Parts: sequence; C-alpha cells; structure tokens
Amino acid sequence: MDFDWTEEQLMFKQAIRDFTEKEIAPLVDEAEEKEEFPVELFPKMGKLGYLAVGYPAEYDGGGMGSIGECILQEEVARVNCGIASALNAQIALGTHIIYDHGTEEQKQKYLIPALKGEKIAAFAMTEPDAGSDLRGIQTTAAKDGDSYVLNGSKIFTSNGPIADFICVLAYTDKEKGTRGGQSVFIVEKGTPGFKVLRT
Repeated sequence: MDFDWTEEQLMFKQAIRDFTEKEIAPLVDEAEEKEEFPVELFPKMGKLGYLAVGYPAEYDGGGMGSIGECILQEEVARVNCGIASALNAQIALGTHIIYDHGTEEQKQKYLIPALKGEKIAAFAMTEPDAGSDLRGIQTTAAKDGDSYVLNGSKIFTSNGPIADFICVLAYTDKEKGTRGGQSVFIVEKGTPGFKVLRT
C-alpha cells in the first residue's frame, strides 16, 4: 500500500498552506481577542473551492475525499485550531449529513451554498444532559401537518451563533431508540422559536 502523497495532494497542501499564512494568520489575534469568528473566510474559501475539496464534482467539489479534508484541517490548524474547528463544522458536520441523506432539493438549497461559502452550516447534537451519547438526547420533533415542531435545547454547537442553518438531531419516536427513532432536521436561522441564548 502506497502512503505517499499524490502530486494533486501535495499541490493542494501547498496552496492551502499559502492561503492560511496569507489570509488566516493575520486575522487570528483580533479573532481571539474579540472571541469572534472571521466570517469573511467562508466566502473567500468557498470561491477557491476549499470548502468543497472533499465533495464530488457534481457539487462543484474537488473530489479529494476525506484525505483532502484532512489536509485542509491540518493546514488551518497549524495557524489556529479554533478556526479549523469552525471550518470542520462547515465542511463535515453541517453538510455531510445533507450530502449523505438529504434530498436533491435540500442539497441545492443548503449544501451547495454552504460549499460555496454563501451560507454557514452547523450541526446540533450535544445537550445539557447528553454529550456524545445519542440515546440520552431529549430534543423531540412532533409532526404538525406538513411540518414538525421541535422542542429541546442544544449546547456546544460549533458555528451555532453564526450559522444560517443548523442540522438538529431529535427524537421522532423514542420507543425506536437511535435506530429509526431519531431524525435530523434542517432549521434555518430566523425560524420561529429558534434562539441563540449565548454566543
């Protein structure tokens, strides 16, 4: 098995390293001081295709899969781990669920704009009494006509305060447990009842 970098991977590694040193490093001190993410990075990186590096060409992606995403994360983390974490919430947590399980309409409305940096994504799973234990979540979703009503609270949602939409894990049928009883709902910023209580 060959573990050497391909030429494409090496070229991308150098390109993203150059970008991080030129475009991200100068923003770190102010971002840390203000405790604010420099949201202007999303459209900059989206235009260059960096947010879609792991996705296939049909979604304007680079087709480099998980290796490409790892290269991106590693190079950004060299400069700042907090910024790398927020980007991970965008390119993996908040969008992969839509790519893997969403409808084509959802991919056009949410996935593609997120990969272009036009929308910011997040994924909400963790709750005050449930960390990575999916069975322990208390958020529920009840059918109401053609819609669902979600009830619950989430914490530690990376990108939550700046997200345009959040993929929220909730129970639709607690008796079925985690296998068939939970669903992920795309909740847009501004949805009635959606509140960010702390940033």
